[in-house]
Amino acid sequence: MRSTSRRNEHQLGSVSNRTLGNRIEMRFVVPLLFTLILLANQTRAMGGTIPAGYYTGYDLSFSVKVVNEGSSKIDLTSNALTDPVTFLFLNNTSQTVILTSSSHKVAATIDEEENPVGIFQVDTNLGQGQILVLEANFRALTRLTSTRRFEWIPPLEYPSSGLVRDIPGELVKRYCISAGPWRINDADPSWSSVRELALKLAGNETNALKAVFRLIEWVGENIKYPSSRKDRILFPNETLTALEGDSDEQANLIISLCRTVGIPAHLQCGYTHYPSREEKWSRYDGHISFQLDRMRRHAWAMVYIPPWGWLPVDMTIGYSKEEPLQAIQAAAAQSLGTVISNNYFVKDYVSEVNRDGEQLRRTAVRIEQRASMKPIGISSEYQASDAATLTTVLLIGFGAIILTVYVIARSRTRNRLRAQLQKA
Repeated sequence: MRSTSRRNEHQLGSVSNRTLGNRIEMRFVVPLLFTLILLANQTRAMGGTIPAGYYTGYDLSFSVKVVNEGSSKIDLTSNALTDPVTFLFLNNTSQTVILTSSSHKVAATIDEEENPVGIFQVDTNLGQGQILVLEANFRALTRLTSTRRFEWIPPLEYPSSGLVRDIPGELVKRYCISAGPWRINDADPSWSSVRELALKLAGNETNALKAVFRLIEWVGENIKYPSSRKDRILFPNETLTALEGDSDEQANLIISLCRTVGIPAHLQCGYTHYPSREEKWSRYDGHISFQLDRMRRHAWAMVYIPPWGWLPVDMTIGYSKEEPLQAIQAAAAQSLGTVISNNYFVKDYVSEVNRDGEQLRRTAVRIEQRASMKPIGISSEYQASDAATLTTVLLIGFGAIILTVYVIARSRTRNRLRAQLQKA
């Protein structure tokens, strides 16, 4: 039942962080407030309750139907796509997730990447013509952390950044290795291209945030999002060759570049709430189909930048060509509507999914995956009265006008700032 997420230098150090913060907040607070107002209206209708200390809540539902259309029994554990295992989600300072119900008893454990997972207590042999349906339902509560308020301590600006050499050695040893899909020491010429690109982009830069910015900027300007879905997940060297990749493929390229220059990085996956989105698609000649309701599977890189620690780098939801550091500031992981499911540190999940997908294509097994993410409300601590809501809407309209004028004025100085940056 467990599934892998498939799909998605800002300014000189001499430019004040206040300006950076204003530019980021003005761009994103407007749609965020509109979303919260709409969610608040839904909350009144649903009557949802959120415990104190949390901001929003969601009910997530997952179901997997496995059908054996063949003439012999199959071992469900022989393929990760049929293995009766589900992520139990991470619980940390930004979220609390609990399993509220399931179709079968679930035994909690930890996988090889230290992610909490649940094993459905079912017969793992599925006979000819048999059908197995697994269901798991979760309640997720998210917190309004300091970074979600754009409160970076110290401010997220270049003078505040530590140096690459300031990164703890134990993190470099664990998260800069050639492992999993991040084969940065592979002798293949395509991997040599990844290493050469990383070293060229980072150059002699010692400021950790500036070095990461250079990697973000190049990937954002050169790697495109694919126009259609494909069955096979690309490795980072293949993403570089193809110059295209979805969320985890671009994230894996960022991770490979970071690890090459001594900056710790790993992959993080989760689900992001999309209020009016419903998706249906299939893979491996229809052997597995997906239906997502009001949610999107997503993945992003987690990069260690001192003194802030682990920061998300999101190349498909957060990144903006005009403001590359929005890949951090506006990453999906910073959103109250994102629930984190798991991390990948060293596991080669890419090879596993590609192998098991091709194996599934050659069998008589069909899988139907369904998932939904329903908002249950906003904490009463943050709900606005009707009068306050109207005032907020008026302020947003006025702010949008100011934003338009501001962006026009600031765009005239962008080229000058970039030129100064290149000289710095």
